[in-house]
Amino acid sequence: MKIAFLLALSSIAGFTNAVTQAPKPHALQQRTCTPFISAMTRLSICCEETTHYITWFNKALRQGICCPNGRILNGFICEVPPPKFNGGVCTGDFVCPDDRGMDVGIKYGHCYVLQALGGLYIGHDHAAKYEVQGENPGVVFRVCGDTAACNTTPDVFVKLNDSWWMQDQMGNSAGTGFGWLGGSGDLSVQDSPETALTVGGSPICYGGKCAICITFPPGGAHAPKPSSPGQTHLGISSNPNNCQSFFWQEVGCRSEK
Repeated sequence: MKIAFLLALSSIAGFTNAVTQAPKPHALQQRTCTPFISAMTRLSICCEETTHYITWFNKALRQGICCPNGRILNGFICEVPPPKFNGGVCTGDFVCPDDRGMDVGIKYGHCYVLQALGGLYIGHDHAAKYEVQGENPGVVFRVCGDTAACNTTPDVFVKLNDSWWMQDQMGNSAGTGFGWLGGSGDLSVQDSPETALTVGGSPICYGGKCAICITFPPGGAHAPKPSSPGQTHLGISSNPNNCQSFFWQEVGCRSEK
């Protein structure tokens, strides 16, 4: 009887000791940030990219400037942007970022025509290749977050570093229905979304006017060969820093027939 009582006490003591020595919950880990060297102070610091964004001056050397979201970089200073203005459908105004440092100015599900810096619009040439001031200028593009129904995140601004697809609302003259910007070499209208290209872009200004410089991630964008004066085709560059700038004007979307 005495032995059984002692064994019971030993069991209780062991249980109590186990509870006391139970591991404590891990402390929350500190948020990580992106290390970089300030292009202004040359100090090694880090940028919390959930609330800030980095503009790289020399990415290989990790030199850049970190600005709070919603501020714009002017030289080396992060400034409050001027009042917002984002044009409208068929106003002829060029779209601008709705929240500088956060988006590029265009919305998913909305339609646009792209005007080159020289004033000419991107369209199709006789072979359905994309060309500035082609035989069929002024192609209407719809910004899509998917290549199925183009209904992902409608009316939402495209964020910085996001990507999209460009639905060609005129399509190939020899095809049926809408098309897609894609292909290789001299880019052309694609009948199938399987060969549509992912598009990226960043806001930029020319002459005080808002523009978007587009790329084709993971590469860039360029004019692969010269055309007539004022005309250029559109192609993929292996250098992701190459981009093609256009003024974007919002227009009404077309109905597929």
